[in-house]
Amino acid sequence: MRSRREEVVLEFIEHFRDGWPDDLDAPLALLADEACYQVIVPVTKPIQGRERIKKAWQRMQSQMESQRHDLLAVGSGGRFVFTERVDHSLMNGRWDDVPLVAVFEVDDDDKIVSWREYLDSANVASQHGAASLADLFEGRDR
Repeated sequence: MRSRREEVVLEFIEHFRDGWPDDLDAPLALLADEACYQVIVPVTKPIQGRERIKKAWQRMQSQMESQRHDLLAVGSGGRFVFTERVDHSLMNGRWDDVPLVAVFEVDDDDKIVSWREYLDSANVASQHGAASLADLFEGRDR
């Protein structure tokens, strides 16, 4: 049986399972107002607040033709939910696969207050044809 916090996180990531959601506000509604999102720990700086996170997603959408993911595992303890996924992103007509672990913190109001993704940044840059992660993330909040 899944915990309520796991259900919140699964509902959140379900919005992105098969592509970009038509309405970014739907997954944003599951985040606390001042939620914090760190795209790649420890390489990128955290993005704080729903509006800044939405802008980051919009930038990602402009760079990535599509995306989807396969959920491999979910576990939780206390306020934290851990997910293991393989994200697939379509850039320049090519799908790339990025294995990652994401850690979510869910508050007592069932809102996600933090979301951190742990992955191999060199693998991400290489798969997307960038010389470095800095080149890949140029123009994004870091």
